[in-house]
Amino acid sequence: MALIGSWGDIVFSVSRKEIKTFDGLKWDSGAKYAAHDRHLKAPLLEFTGTEVETINFTMLFSAFLGVNPMEEVSKLQRALRRGECHRLVIGPKAYGTRWVITKLSSSLERYDNRGNLLAAKVSVTMKSYASR
Repeated sequence: MALIGSWGDIVFSVSRKEIKTFDGLKWDSGAKYAAHDRHLKAPLLEFTGTEVETINFTMLFSAFLGVNPMEEVSKLQRALRRGECHRLVIGPKAYGTRWVITKLSSSLERYDNRGNLLAAKVSVTMKSYASR
C-alpha cells in the first residue's frame, strides 16, 4: 500500500485493493491590513495580521475502487460534528499547523438496485486552527 498522507484517522492511500485519495487541493492564505486616512496624502496601510488559512479538496469514494462510500462519508461527517482538529500530512510534509473541517458537500452519485450507495464525491473545506 502506498500511503499518501492523512488527517487524523482519515487516511489517503492507494493500493491494489482500494483507492482513497484527494484531487484538486487548493490552499488559500491572506493578510489583513488597516487603512489609515491622512490629510491630503494617500492612506497609510498597516499590517494587522494574517487571515485564517483555508484548504479545499475533493474526494471520490467508490465501491468499484474498493471502499464503502457511505462509511467514508460518515467518517468525515463525524469528524466535522465533533470539531476534530488534526495535522494535515501529505507525503513527509505537514501543511500549516492544525486543521478543522468547516464544510462538507457530498454528492451521492450512484446506487445499486437495492439502494446501496456505490459512489460519492465529497468536497471538503478545512480552516487552520490556531491554539491560543
